[in-house]
Amino acid sequence: MSGIVTVKVITGTGWEGLTRETLEIDGNEVMSIGPLSECPEDAILERDLVGPSDFSRLLKDFLIEHKGKQVKFVYEDAKEDEE
Repeated sequence: MSGIVTVKVITGTGWEGLTRETLEIDGNEVMSIGPLSECPEDAILERDLVGPSDFSRLLKDFLIEHKGKQVKFVYEDAKEDEE
């Protein structure tokens, strides 16, 4: 088990030309967000929206699971075939 946790943010552009992002922790996708351009009314239903409760739950779980480990942050652009 490694003493370093890798937190990666992958940023790309979808077919509609708008930004999408994915958050990975140690290679596992934990959160993904993208535009609601294909169906804006879904914003009312909170589809694909990340709010404070989502973030606080993720942070709490992260701190409990990786207590005492170093954290490495990586930011990269998505590869063309990932979009």
